[in-house]
Amino acid sequence: MNLLIKKDILSEDEARFYIAETLLALDSVHKLHYIHRDLKPDNILIDKDGHIKLSDFGLCKHTELRPKKLNEPPAKKEESTVSTAASKRKTILDPK
Repeated sequence: MNLLIKKDILSEDEARFYIAETLLALDSVHKLHYIHRDLKPDNILIDKDGHIKLSDFGLCKHTELRPKKLNEPPAKKEESTVSTAASKRKTILDPK
């Protein structure tokens, strides 16, 4: 955030560099099966060597979702096993 305050506008090359570094950092987090969920300029830090560090993982969520590969057939949907009191009553009264 301080860099944006100091410079106001980044050059195109600087913007490309920092966006690329941010995407690489996010990719690393995603490979560990986490989703950051609070990505904003305040949570993107620049270290002494000028590289990106992500911070504030308080809202981070672990997931077992895997990215879908191109040309992969859609996954079969599993039937829901959720039942409610109303559906149980209907099943008892009208077992069709």
